[in-house]
Amino acid sequence: MENGTLYIIASPIGNLEDITYRAINILRDKTDYVYCEDTRRTRKLLNHYNIKIPTQSLQNYSSNAKINRTVKILMDGKSISYLTDSGTPGLSDPGSKLVQYARQEGIPIIPIPGPSSLTSIISISGFASNNIIFTGFLSKKEGKKKRELEKLKVLNGVIVIFESPYRIKKLIKVLYEIFPDSEIIIAREMTKVFEEFITGSMIDIYNNIENIKELGEFTVAIMNKKR
Repeated sequence: MENGTLYIIASPIGNLEDITYRAINILRDKTDYVYCEDTRRTRKLLNHYNIKIPTQSLQNYSSNAKINRTVKILMDGKSISYLTDSGTPGLSDPGSKLVQYARQEGIPIIPIPGPSSLTSIISISGFASNNIIFTGFLSKKEGKKKRELEKLKVLNGVIVIFESPYRIKKLIKVLYEIFPDSEIIIAREMTKVFEEFITGSMIDIYNNIENIKELGEFTVAIMNKKR
């Protein structure tokens, strides 16, 4: 029996129309099971396009045994599409682990590219640099977060960070301390109804920090120029 295929599919960041025709066709015609972070959010996407496929959750805290069971399904000839709650898998989710396990068993792995908050914020930043440093979510501990950013201070390029609404203002305060002369863009709820972009110098953003709404998902990009 031939192995099934593992499709790594980029899902919409927010707007359900931000998905490729190819992704829809793969889900409709070549997928036996969908694995995802939140079955409710993924089901909303599938229902929007009238796609009826069984869904299973696969999250950061999922056990190695569960990932092994997922790979076994692939080895039994069934094809699986893996989607995250939003954007391109493998950035801040268990996608990379699933890929590693599948590759060890010789499973064909095919990327279906599409939405990504990382590339989206870079595309509208106006920051001219060939170097992009992606950190994902920094540590929740303030001391460790500061040390992580201090290490990036010596690098030239655009630094992209994911942050939650609960910690966004704390992040801005630390960024102002470490990158006081940098330009910054803050994207809130990209592609969604209440999408918002805040741009300017670090000092201007810091001085107007109370105007930042602590709602939704945040992606932050800093143009760091090593002195």
